[in-house]
Amino acid sequence: MRTSNDSLLKNKNIIKELNKINPKEMILLLNPNSQGGNTGKNWILTYSKVKEFLPTNHRIIFTKKTNDGILVTRRLLRKGYENIVAIGGDGTINEIANGFFIFQPQNRNLEKFIFESRLKLANPNGIMYIIPSGSRNVLARSLGLKHQGVQALKRIKQMKRRKIDVILAFITDKDDPSLTHKRIILNAAEIGIGAEIIDRSKKVRRKIKSRFVSTMASIVATLPAYNSNECDIVIDGHKKISSKMTMGVVANGRFLGGGFKATPRAKFSDGLLDIMILKNSGSLKMLDKLIELKGQSNYKFEEDILYYQASEVRFFPKERDVTVTVDGEPIGILPAIFKCYHNALTIKSETFSSRI
Repeated sequence: MRTSNDSLLKNKNIIKELNKINPKEMILLLNPNSQGGNTGKNWILTYSKVKEFLPTNHRIIFTKKTNDGILVTRRLLRKGYENIVAIGGDGTINEIANGFFIFQPQNRNLEKFIFESRLKLANPNGIMYIIPSGSRNVLARSLGLKHQGVQALKRIKQMKRRKIDVILAFITDKDDPSLTHKRIILNAAEIGIGAEIIDRSKKVRRKIKSRFVSTMASIVATLPAYNSNECDIVIDGHKKISSKMTMGVVANGRFLGGGFKATPRAKFSDGLLDIMILKNSGSLKMLDKLIELKGQSNYKFEEDILYYQASEVRFFPKERDVTVTVDGEPIGILPAIFKCYHNALTIKSETFSSRI
């Protein structure tokens, strides 16, 4: 086992260190800041517990800053490495998943944008191992994973290989509307009130480390004052909906943070993205609906909730800025467009329910 030290955290130096390529060598890529920094602080102890369960040929790399997961993963895969282990919370795993793909230049006019028929992989033989190890592991819940951290790493040799859908999104930059962010989504994108709560919570957590306190403070600050936004929503290029939207979800997985089961029909390999739209709601009514999402609702006979399954959806706001988050991370604002790519990513995980 060889571990990258701090001097190797710069992307170019990591790649120089890995000049002698063994495609089958397993790369463990982890975010030391996940779990409030506990992943990095406890790594020596963690490694002592799991090293005997890892393949002989493996190497450990720590990410240092935002987007390291994307850049390092992509460069490793393009150099020939095939087995990348994503260790961290939803944000880290999302970054590493994005590194598996190479995006083509795009038309910035999202209304006329035409998606590519398939995504280009950085390495067609690449496999992403999923090891949830964060304070926010919503993807793990949606995938039905039973183990996290140490317990998941101990089972790495028994992990099952399978393909899952991914969602490609183009999301408008908040500070410069002429720019768009390209992002792969594994679990879900949230739009509107849900995204706004996440965005505020991230800012509060810079001062208050408690996730629960920051989330509750953000809910209290956001709900009473939030105004729904008039949006045009275009599904599969032909079905157009105009509605006051309080919250939108575009998902592969069934769950959002907090245990909200927003898209109960979602599956990770059905070739469809699930779209939930909570229509115009006052703050108290909105809270009732959010609580309801914890249940088993399939949204039958709901006047305030629209639910669709489709291959593509586009959101165009008519009023103010509307926040968009991807797998729990604030990315930008509307307009945004989303497309499902069937079985585009090969993963390995320790368990995976047949109904997911």
